[in-house]
Amino acid sequence: MSHCRSLYKLIVRRMSSTVETVNTKVVQPKWNVPEPQQTKPVLKLYNSLTRTKVPFVPLSGTKTVSWYSCGPTVYDASHMGHARNYVSIDINRRIMSEYFGYDIKFVQNVTDIDDKIIIRARQNYLFDNFIKDVTTIDEAIVSKVNDAIVAYIVKNLNDQLSRVDEFDKWVAGLNIETEKVNNPKFPMHITAVTNAITALKEKSNDVTQFFTLSKDVLVPILDKELGATVNDPEVFRKLPAYWENDFNNDMAQLNVTPPSVTTRVSEYVPEIVEFVQRIIDNGYGYATDDGSVYFDTVAFDSSDKHSYAKCQPWNKGQLDLIEDGEGSLSTNTKEKKSKNDFALWKASKPGEPEWESPWGKGRPGWHIECSVMASDILGSEIDIHSGGIDLAFPHHDNELAQSEACFDNEQWINYFLHTGHLHIEGQKMSKSLKNFITIKEALNNYSARQLRLVFASAQWNNQLDFKESLVNEVKSLETSFNNFFQNVRALQSDNSHRQEGMSHNISKKFTSLETKLLNDLQSTQEKVDIAFCDNLATAQAIKALSDMVTITNSYISTVGNDLKIEPVLDVCKYITKILNIIGFQGRPDSLGWVNASASSKSTGSVEEVAMPYVKVLSTFRDNVRSLAIEKAPLSEFLKLTDFVRDNDLLKLNVSLDDRNGQSALVKFLTDEEKLEIVKFNEEKEAREEAKRLKKLQQQKLKEQKEQERKEKAKVSPLEMFKNNELYSAWDENGLPTKDKDGNDVTKSMTKKLKKQWDQQKKLHEEFFGSVN
Repeated sequence: MSHCRSLYKLIVRRMSSTVETVNTKVVQPKWNVPEPQQTKPVLKLYNSLTRTKVPFVPLSGTKTVSWYSCGPTVYDASHMGHARNYVSIDINRRIMSEYFGYDIKFVQNVTDIDDKIIIRARQNYLFDNFIKDVTTIDEAIVSKVNDAIVAYIVKNLNDQLSRVDEFDKWVAGLNIETEKVNNPKFPMHITAVTNAITALKEKSNDVTQFFTLSKDVLVPILDKELGATVNDPEVFRKLPAYWENDFNNDMAQLNVTPPSVTTRVSEYVPEIVEFVQRIIDNGYGYATDDGSVYFDTVAFDSSDKHSYAKCQPWNKGQLDLIEDGEGSLSTNTKEKKSKNDFALWKASKPGEPEWESPWGKGRPGWHIECSVMASDILGSEIDIHSGGIDLAFPHHDNELAQSEACFDNEQWINYFLHTGHLHIEGQKMSKSLKNFITIKEALNNYSARQLRLVFASAQWNNQLDFKESLVNEVKSLETSFNNFFQNVRALQSDNSHRQEGMSHNISKKFTSLETKLLNDLQSTQEKVDIAFCDNLATAQAIKALSDMVTITNSYISTVGNDLKIEPVLDVCKYITKILNIIGFQGRPDSLGWVNASASSKSTGSVEEVAMPYVKVLSTFRDNVRSLAIEKAPLSEFLKLTDFVRDNDLLKLNVSLDDRNGQSALVKFLTDEEKLEIVKFNEEKEAREEAKRLKKLQQQKLKEQKEQERKEKAKVSPLEMFKNNELYSAWDENGLPTKDKDGNDVTKSMTKKLKKQWDQQKKLHEEFFGSVN
């Protein structure tokens, strides 16, 4: 009975405990909010509107960004200055898009209506017409060129010089460098005249050569005489269409990302007319009697809301810059209210393209074009505007003024990014000075990757001096990256083959070396992030990547057979990722960049692809068998392996790197890399051959001296003085005792002769044994 009561109490107690558990609320354990160990840097850009680095804040409040970039004025070949500008902007755009994740709407224009285009198109047309039927250089043409030279000299060099035959004497008395300071175009003008005079002197039957030399002085006079008669619109469309396509091809060669939207001025004339009218209606523009329209800078600047020349206010009033911005065809500027005013719409003169407008037939001013096209696509407020620093004033300042005048707002652009000038070996390049290197010419000497590395090695908004020392540094950097990527791919392949040939797995446990490598990678990632946030500083980012390559190479050489491939691959993939962001196309496996110059061999059948390699293996096997059958020494086998490495495989773009205690590292090479190794091997062989020849020459010299010693040794010391007529008596050893006159040989002479006798005795015995 007592047992039953105890059991009952136990059941009641357990039931009570269960009820308490059900009624008790379960509480989630406390979770601590992670706190960053350091504050992440924010993206700052150098803004020409503040001349400082400022945080980038998009108008949208999201990742959407509007960006307008000034495109080319297409009248001639693109040059290295263009390359620096567009590649640098492309790098900035890629970093902001692919690294920071911004969704960028990138608009770029093509200026196909401009004074330079009109003049060049008209002059080319007139020149082609002038020479098309010429088969010989007659007196009329000679006279024409002579008159052209005089006109050119008077206009550009010396208005007092009216005879061609006086030119050389005049130039001889000049200091060209001094004249160049006063007039940067002076050397160009001298060259133009000199070439034309050369054409006259030679009067070659080569018509093409004659007109090539005289063209620069001939086209201005043709244009002056006949320019007003050119009225075919096709003349003014053909030239920019050609050079626009040429520009696009150059950009493709440089791997510049195409714009999201491309706009052409010729397709926006109605919108430009409407835009100009709004500026007039807002009180910031005025029409003149000749049918032109100018922007009223005084009215704009006196407004409480507006300021003129935001990019470079110190250049306001600089007439040379203002006139250059207006164009060489804008000659009638007397009706301007202020010297700072600029053309919104230009009345067309005979020989210029024209469109209808409320003010008469005319064409757009240069600055208004960008304002209209950018605003049409991106609106009345834009995040970023980019272009070369040479456009800051007056072009970009005029863009800002007329856009803010049209929309009557305070800030059309939030961030103005100006790329720096490009100099070549210290000299500024310019189309107008005709001292430029075209992109195509540059690509004949350097690869697109090398040019991008050059531009990325300098801060995008700083001046860059393109010189041989910088190019050599870049080539060295390129080689360093190339070698690293090759080594990593070879190590990965080697690791896979080693694993396949082993009965057990390779150890993956990290040591302190692998841990340090990953810590160094994290440090590099932080350095790159800091660099990109600091005004997109690619030079610092690339240096961090280069340093990481050095660190990883050191790890690889230190660990030897104990290498852990995973952290090495992580490093390689990160470096590839950043380089790919900057615009160096990465391989699909993310282990390095694509070698665009690699041999483009067609992918045929397995037999076609494999046969060359199998043939090498088969030939090697045959040679090994032959050597084994002949019982050749081991050195012959080693020579054979070296021959396969340095010749057979190298011809197939395969390199073998011998390693102590490990299998050879297999690398696949580009044609350029193969040629470098072939060159290195040839130089090595040349050095070894020179060394062999020197050694052979030394051996021959040694043998010759030895032979001379042997010939000398043939004379017995007993006989060496007996044939000498200086002496008349000798002792039993053949030493002289009397001179030829019968006098005793002096003691000092005897001592000297005895020394010679001992030397001969030693030499004789060395070759022929004892004297006796």
